[in-house]
Amino acid sequence: MKMSKKKTAFLFTVIFLILVFGLGILSFAGLTNYYINDEIVNNEWTNELGNKFETDISSTFFQKFSFVNLNGAVRKLLGQREMNGVVKLDNGYLTEVLDRCPDENIGNYVNRTREFDTYLKNRGTALLYVSPPSTVSKSDPGLPVGVEDHSNDNIDRLVMGLKEAGIDTFDLREMMTADGIDHYSMMYKTDHHWTTEAGFYAYRYLENYIAEKTGCEIDPRVADLSNYTVTKYNSWHLGSRGQRTGVYYAGIDDFTLIDPDFDVTVEDPYGVTGTIHDYFFITDFLEERDLTSRYTYDSVLGGPNYLGHYKNLDSRNDVKIMMITDSFAKAVNPYLIMQFSEVNTFYNGSVSNITPELIESYDPDVVIMLYYPRYINKTSGSFDFNFQE
Repeated sequence: MKMSKKKTAFLFTVIFLILVFGLGILSFAGLTNYYINDEIVNNEWTNELGNKFETDISSTFFQKFSFVNLNGAVRKLLGQREMNGVVKLDNGYLTEVLDRCPDENIGNYVNRTREFDTYLKNRGTALLYVSPPSTVSKSDPGLPVGVEDHSNDNIDRLVMGLKEAGIDTFDLREMMTADGIDHYSMMYKTDHHWTTEAGFYAYRYLENYIAEKTGCEIDPRVADLSNYTVTKYNSWHLGSRGQRTGVYYAGIDDFTLIDPDFDVTVEDPYGVTGTIHDYFFITDFLEERDLTSRYTYDSVLGGPNYLGHYKNLDSRNDVKIMMITDSFAKAVNPYLIMQFSEVNTFYNGSVSNITPELIESYDPDVVIMLYYPRYINKTSGSFDFNFQE
């Protein structure tokens, strides 16, 4: 017996409501999270998750992204402010809260950096510590009741200690406030990274600092936004936190490409010559939107290419920069490399590889430490320099 269109529509509605209700129960119970070794499995594998093969299976099973989207939609309807280790702020931005870094650790990080700074100053090299913002604003945190985040407190104590130790420091949170810039306009809603606009903003301060320290000639085109084509890709970027919560829980970020209208000849770490666009503005990833991948920011801004030793063969100066940093530098490094003679970038989790021999061999004019706030924690190895006085 054939059902009428009305009965068919009613049946489909009932089935849909049952699915939504079932996912709602799973959301409350946490059963749409996936665990290995008692750790939540997201789209990013870490050592703590155990066997990578098992983790990949658990985190990439068929239609997982659709289930995450439905889960996020249900949680949004129910007004839930936490999902898969992600917390939603009052303004809809997504964050991960950080524990308080003990004073003892902060003191140790300051001392290690001071020893590094002393070594560099003795050889005529400037050191600058740059503190980018956390997603959570210091003046407008917007956290749910009962949820605490210590990212800004950790930054405050580290920056204060570095300044008291006589180390040059940029606190970009305070600089943005002084410039009348809204904190959240510089952060992605669904990602832990800052925006491309924030990276360009930070670069201009770095350029001024380096020019003042070295007295070098500057190419005025690099810091002038009128020499760039600025293109906004609407609803394009679903960041690392959005991957855990789906497209409906907090929405989708726009992505802005700040692409230079001029080109620079670059030599890569392997001695191969190309242009700045070959290595650091890779627009192929903007041809088709793919919300199942969070790598818009990472891929367009050079992918893995931000690490290593790059030379600007068209530079107007002979200034050498050493960057010790993380993926936040992907929004900054392209402009540094367009301006200065050489930029050698090291991952901040491997600072033990930065030795006196390496410093003397590379002979940098300026060393910049630019650390995502998550690296200010009680187990951080990002300050384990070995430059004792």
